[in-house]
Amino acid sequence: MNESSKTQQHKTAEERATGVTTDALWGKQTELSLKYFDIGKHTFEMVFIDALVSIKRACAQVNHRLELISDEQVEAIVYACDEVLKGKHSDQFPLRIWQTGSGTQTNMNVNEVIASLANAYLSQSKQGDNSESNVFLHPNDHVNMSQSSNDVFPAAMHIVVANQTTRVLLPSIELFENEIRQKQKSFEGVYTVGRTHMMDALPINAGALLSAHGSQFTAAKQSVLKSLDAVYQLALGGTAVGSGANAPELFGQQAIALLAEQYELPFVQHPNLYAAVSGEETLLKFSSALKQLAAALFKIANDFRLLGSGPRCGFNEWYLPANEPGSSIMPGKVNPTQCEALSMVCLQVFGNDLTISLAASNGLLQLNTYRPVIIHNVLEGIELLSDAITSFSKNAIRGLALNQTQIDANMRNNLSVITLLAPQMGYDVATKIVNEAVQKNTSLATAAENLGFYSVAQFNELLDEQLNRQITQSQD
Repeated sequence: MNESSKTQQHKTAEERATGVTTDALWGKQTELSLKYFDIGKHTFEMVFIDALVSIKRACAQVNHRLELISDEQVEAIVYACDEVLKGKHSDQFPLRIWQTGSGTQTNMNVNEVIASLANAYLSQSKQGDNSESNVFLHPNDHVNMSQSSNDVFPAAMHIVVANQTTRVLLPSIELFENEIRQKQKSFEGVYTVGRTHMMDALPINAGALLSAHGSQFTAAKQSVLKSLDAVYQLALGGTAVGSGANAPELFGQQAIALLAEQYELPFVQHPNLYAAVSGEETLLKFSSALKQLAAALFKIANDFRLLGSGPRCGFNEWYLPANEPGSSIMPGKVNPTQCEALSMVCLQVFGNDLTISLAASNGLLQLNTYRPVIIHNVLEGIELLSDAITSFSKNAIRGLALNQTQIDANMRNNLSVITLLAPQMGYDVATKIVNEAVQKNTSLATAAENLGFYSVAQFNELLDEQLNRQITQSQD
């Protein structure tokens, strides 16, 4: 029996009359959503609920400043919001992601819980008080005052994305950059076989290979940072269609200033509130930055996996950390498990981005009605990438080592090093030497001597000069 069925089965007479479960802080609108949208198990993360609650807190303070609610009312609303922000009452936000596309039901769920907590606070504070004050807080009239789900929900989306990016994703990115930088320094001076088209190519400095990974990753990080500029712009103050109806002048700007202070992030009001409530191009761009990050990571994971393949029948140039047994049947097997986990996360992010792209492109007129699925996928991408990057940094990059014996053997057998001599001997001569070496299974020097172009000693001397020149140039 699912959660909704249990709720309906155990209703008391009072609950049936009011439509609300007696031990719940939420109200009728939340209960109706539980009844009519019992779809899946995905619910909003508390970090998102906290963003909504923070908006309610800031709005109450501005409404009080504008003398729209009393001292008692703002005190009660702020108290209720702080209780939720302390981590209490997380079980009071049970609504599914799969609901109305505006997020109205979750906005009302938050309004109802805050109103219940605030009214309980007022009731408690009046015990023993003989005054006849009948202060009462209504979810719509007071907690949602000067707001609409259509500006509150997208504002919360931007707040939580900005906060999770700066507090969770960026630190994991910095960890990765530090680990790859340290490993790059330790690999400098070691030359290994370069490969293009999965075929032997010119030698490459092992440190340079990692520098390419680091540069790709840093470029993706810059895309994430750049996309945050628009994420900091909030729809708050636009209310239902972007016109600001039922909100006092400059209300949104004042509330956003309080949120910027709370989160210590540069939130500002969106320059066009009509666009802010009707479209989601900002989070589409942010998702694209996450996809770029995932693409760079996928490439890095594949390179680690290939260079660590073996130990006898693969490339076997890198020793990947043996964190856990690789096989339940093959003793001593080491698998590239960190690479596999990271790759799966990247694929999930690619899929999330497609969902976000479709959702962002399907807004109609004055409202995008795919916001719950957009924020669900964006937050999942941030969480998965943050965790996977941290895990890969600590459990794959940090313990990575070079197999110098295999690298030396591969370098001796690499026929593409003759490319360094092609300008001197000519492309056609170099090609003949390579073909001879392949057909007779000999070294390049022996092939050159067999064809009468150079003695073994002459060829090796020429090749050593060019290799040393390449090493000197790379170090400079």
